[in-house]
Amino acid sequence: MLIVVALITILASIAVPKAMSAKISASESAALSTLRTISTAQLQFRSQQIVDRDRDGQGEYAWLGEMCGSRVVTGGTELLRPALVPLSLAVDAAGQADKSGYLFAVHLPDAAGIGLTETAGNFASVTADLAELHWTAIAWPVRAGISGTHTYFVNHQGELRKNRSAGYSGTTRVPPAGAALLGSASPAHIVGTGIATNVAGADGEIWYPVQ
Repeated sequence: MLIVVALITILASIAVPKAMSAKISASESAALSTLRTISTAQLQFRSQQIVDRDRDGQGEYAWLGEMCGSRVVTGGTELLRPALVPLSLAVDAAGQADKSGYLFAVHLPDAAGIGLTETAGNFASVTADLAELHWTAIAWPVRAGISGTHTYFVNHQGELRKNRSAGYSGTTRVPPAGAALLGSASPAHIVGTGIATNVAGADGEIWYPVQ
């Protein structure tokens, strides 16, 4: 009996880490897929000029709520139909969407280039001219080390970046809007000169290309 118990214990000690690793891998793959969907949707939203507050013929980038059809588009009276991203990306009061073990946030710029979170108090502060050019989206684990190990970043350039050393996790350690950017005034700014590649971004952490 003792031998059987010992064997079960050994097998469990092998199986649990493998199962956890598989779960994390699946969550991270889903997070990357979601960011790619957001990136494509942003291009579509802007090119269709769904929002053009300054009426200069240049469309602006969007919040998740606008793209998923959970709230009326800026300056409009109707929900976007068909939606460009799944309704599961509707954000909470903090401007974050919780999906498959990851939190997602999209940021749009104010007049100073600071990336604003998608909360009701920030909608009116987005600057049209800068929102025609800049946005960022970040995905980070709901529980670092449990639901995922990497944080992912993408912006209007469409290049995905990843980081695993910063320890961004849930609502207790939220990545800044411009975390992976270069040449920005601060980690909160999303107007920069480029995106970090194997070097430190605005948050001081090393960001790597997603292969």
